Amino acid sequence: MKQAKLISYLTLVVAIVMLSIGMVMESSNHKITEEALDMKNVVASAIDVKEGNKEKVVSELSTNIEMETAPAAYLKIEKVFSEISTEEAIAALNDGSLKMEYSAVYSYNGLNKRRGAIYYNGHRETYYSEKVLPGNGLQISGRHVADDGTIRDENGYICVAADPGFLARGTVLITSLGPAKVYDSGCAYGTVDIYVNW
Repeated sequence: MKQAKLISYLTLVVAIVMLSIGMVMESSNHKITEEALDMKNVVASAIDVKEGNKEKVVSELSTNIEMETAPAAYLKIEKVFSEISTEEAIAALNDGSLKMEYSAVYSYNGLNKRRGAIYYNGHRETYYSEKVLPGNGLQISGRHVADDGTIRDENGYICVAADPGFLARGTVLITSLGPAKVYDSGCAYGTVDIYVNW
């Protein structure tokens, strides 16, 4: 029974050390550091387990893993709007991992000139053209026309209008054409008016 416990603890120690080495390699761009391969510590840990100091070993290894892998925990995987569901896009937008495009098209399947009104993500979408309503007073920093004809800000958010009781100015949301920010008002409650150059 003692031998089985010893094997279990040694397996745990090896697994934790291997996990630590893997995370260190990942966070340091696949370069193995001296600390990650400090075999004296691994051997000492195994001896401590054999001598019954398992709590000390687990505590020390946990501390080392926390310190060495902290940078890897902050890596974000960028999500591309056209490749994920609306729910995933909302989550990615909230955690900052949605890839923002300055001018590139987010989606080809949304609102367009021929489909002048659609329902999407809990709201009705329509569009209004800067050719008709220039919107010079909107104060959109970095305002430009994107590849899909939408008007965007400096961060790549599509500029939209919404009733203030439905969505306040500055609100960030997901539209059928991609991530958007409310810059204007003047449309019906429940409607999001997408600002375009069509």
